[in-house]
Amino acid sequence: MPHYRVELHSHCKGDPVDTYLTHSIFDHIDQAKKVGLDAIAVTWHQKACVHPEAEAYARERGILLISGMEAEINHRHLVVLNVSETELSGKPSWDEVRALRARRPDVLVIAPHPFYPHPSCLGGEMTLNSDCIDAVEWCRLHIHWLPVRVNPNLRAARWAHRHGKPLLACSDAHALTTIGTNASTLQADALTPAALFEAIRAGRISFHRRSLDFVSLVYETSLAIASQPKHLQRWAAAKVSTRRT
Repeated sequence: MPHYRVELHSHCKGDPVDTYLTHSIFDHIDQAKKVGLDAIAVTWHQKACVHPEAEAYARERGILLISGMEAEINHRHLVVLNVSETELSGKPSWDEVRALRARRPDVLVIAPHPFYPHPSCLGGEMTLNSDCIDAVEWCRLHIHWLPVRVNPNLRAARWAHRHGKPLLACSDAHALTTIGTNASTLQADALTPAALFEAIRAGRISFHRRSLDFVSLVYETSLAIASQPKHLQRWAAAKVSTRRT
């Protein structure tokens, strides 16, 4: 059975929330080709990245481009792959995700960076809605020496094991230099969304668990937080609104 290197959570210019991004989806594909990826998913915030021209461009370079969206549920992020522009709102409810999965078993739902100390992370909401989750992300911001109780990736791994969900390495790339730095290798029958998703659900996944040194972790984490002021502002506004009511 063939092996495919995939990166299924990333961003580029055109994202309606991360409007500061400057590299195009075509630049994204070129970089994916350069670093040896076989399949990528571009997952814009609150809007499905569906781009037929880019899909054809990727195909010419031997890469599968999968449509995707990083939806926002209760101000928390959820990656949904192989979804069209009209099938799911940018801010759906959990019941809307359930309904989508019921009528479209060929979509894949990933819990991105679920236990990191950021207001956009799912945290405990995953447990209440575990039936909506197909896979759990192993984030690139990782250091091995943090205690298990506070290490966000190890917490994600424990949750995935407890609920019978596979772990999937993704980079959440917001820059060209990050694409492919935290990718997964899938053992799949073919380079198609259906075959790749079947491999993920079956757990035919491998990846290298790289660990950052402390300085790199602080730097990368600072960049990730600083690059998302809109997320933090919306979260703060929601907290204030909740307290007032």
